[in-house]
Amino acid sequence: MMDTKTNIIFCSEHGIIENQSLLLVESLKKWRDTQLISIHAYSPRKHNLPSDKTIIFLKNHNIIHHNVNLNQLFLDYPIANKLLACADFEKNNPEAKRIIFVDTDTVFLNPIDTKFLDDKPSLFLRPVDNKGPGSESKDDPNDKFWQQVFKLFDLPIPEPSLVTTVRPAKIRPYYNAGFIWVNKIPGFYQQWLDDFLRLVDSELRPFGYKSRDGDDFRCLDQVALAVTASRYQEHIKILPETYNYPIPFRPIMKDRKDHPKFKDLVHIHYHKWFQHPGFLDHVTSKEDKQTEQYRWLKEQLPLQPTIDDPFKC
Repeated sequence: MMDTKTNIIFCSEHGIIENQSLLLVESLKKWRDTQLISIHAYSPRKHNLPSDKTIIFLKNHNIIHHNVNLNQLFLDYPIANKLLACADFEKNNPEAKRIIFVDTDTVFLNPIDTKFLDDKPSLFLRPVDNKGPGSESKDDPNDKFWQQVFKLFDLPIPEPSLVTTVRPAKIRPYYNAGFIWVNKIPGFYQQWLDDFLRLVDSELRPFGYKSRDGDDFRCLDQVALAVTASRYQEHIKILPETYNYPIPFRPIMKDRKDHPKFKDLVHIHYHKWFQHPGFLDHVTSKEDKQTEQYRWLKEQLPLQPTIDDPFKC
């Protein structure tokens, strides 16, 4: 029998991601419809388990905790956790047809709008924030990398058609992997993992983009996602700006025509910035501060340990 619930997956491990996961759960507790949403927390590395206190918290909030030692090959690349977790859930829950992966450094500020769902297969995504290693054309210095990637997979390379969200540039389709909503596409997450593993083994890397840990895997989850998404091109739908919203860049985006109001944001991506005591006030206006969303967030922040880095904008 088909599971009609939407399953949300995220990762929870020892360290700052543990505190982020608690905040994510609090946001889901406040904004989700328990009749429509099932929530799953994965801890894919056996030596990075969250504390007993967090595990009890997850259980008390009806979060299904998957303590499975999935990540044995990429111990120093925690981003691989997301691909392994999603593929594991998909494999072991074939009846689940609606699966959303969210990065742990995100929160919900409104309920998910299920009006997007119908009986047709759909892949809901958002563009990357900025071009980064993306390519605008065959004349772009980054394009050689993308040509090599699609040649590796023997797939036609998509034309530039997707506009980045923060500093607008039309690039070859390249999506943010912080919010992936798969509806009735069996095997999508396994395909994403397979494409990622093949890309890693190929040693193809975007020039000049290293991870914060110093390895050269940065962005490979998103590059692999671009490849996988191209396999299901007819099912891709671009979510509204209210999803996977890059809140650190709000100061330079908020005055654009028809830009969403703070109170209407459904899901925001904050990266490390909720650890900064002054961040929320930096990105919100006087009007924003009157909203339920602001008041709720203000009570939750800052996350520990705090930082004092200069803001992005």
